[in-house]
Amino acid sequence: MQTVFCHDRVAQMGREIDEEFIRQMELEDFFMDGKPLYRDQLGWGAEYKRGARTSVSKELFDEFVCERRYNLVFYYVDNDTFYGIHSEQSPTPVKILSRDRRVPYIDGQCEWDTHEEGEILYLFENIYDIWDKVRIDGVSLERVLSRSYMSFDAM
Repeated sequence: MQTVFCHDRVAQMGREIDEEFIRQMELEDFFMDGKPLYRDQLGWGAEYKRGARTSVSKELFDEFVCERRYNLVFYYVDNDTFYGIHSEQSPTPVKILSRDRRVPYIDGQCEWDTHEEGEILYLFENIYDIWDKVRIDGVSLERVLSRSYMSFDAM
């Protein structure tokens, strides 16, 4: 992991100030054009927290996956694997998504679509059971999502 120092101009109280902050790089060449994936891009993004008016991971999961039935796709950095929760289907599958490792950047190796075929790890009659019962490599879903780059696919 590499530490990157960023230098940004930030508007604050009507004036511009210089702000320096540190970003921890997780993976080089994750995105197209060789852009890296940073640690602060993992987990629930600010737009989801604002939309659900919470920063509690379980509440965010319940809101978007269980109640709104958004299909969740996530890349778990710690084991280099794409997963999907196809929440619009009942019973609800949790699966490993296929990828094409010939594509040079990781983000482009997966379709980011839970409609695609994949190895089903779990199948839930009650979608609310996913949070407590899913374990990936023995790790809770809460911890996995905090270490994942996440996106919701189209329904």
